[in-house]
This record gives sequence, C-alpha cells and structure tokens, in this order.
Amino acid sequence: MPQLKQNDKEKPEKKQFLRGLWFLFNVGWYVSFSIILPTALGLWLDAPERWNSRPLCTLIGLILGTVIAIYGLYRMFKQFLAEQKTNSTKKN
Repeated sequence: MPQLKQNDKEKPEKKQFLRGLWFLFNVGWYVSFSIILPTALGLWLDAPERWNSRPLCTLIGLILGTVIAIYGLYRMFKQFLAEQKTNSTKKN
C-alpha cells in the first residue's frame, strides 16, 4: 500500500512534465507552419507563370508569417503562464 501513495505523488509531477513537453511540441509546429505556409505561398505567387514579382511576395509572406508567429507565441505563452499560475495556487 505505501507504494501506491508514492506513485500518486509522482503522477502530478509526471503529468506536469508531459504538459510542458506537449506545449513545446505545439509551439514548434505552430511557429514552423505559420512561417513556412505564407512564405511558400509567396514563392508560388512569385513564379514567372503567375505574377513574376520575384522576391516581393516571398518577402511579404515571410514578414507576415513572422508577425503571425510572434503574435501567436505571445498568446500561447500568456495562456500557458496563466494556467501555471492557477495550478500553483491550487497546490498551496
């Protein structure tokens, strides 16, 4: 029986660790897609068959993707920190 109580104490720490890893995984995918997709769209629009405006649309896509990534990161970290704060107040 004492081992069950010890495992119960380890579970919240493990769960918290996995939540942190999941958050980092989501951040990585969000940043990569928010930068790659607008840049790829810009490359596609810059093709000679389309607008032939090389490298204008690519740069606009890169800048737009970076702005989207920074704003999204800000919101994600703000939400994550708020959740951490509420979790720490519940423990105390």
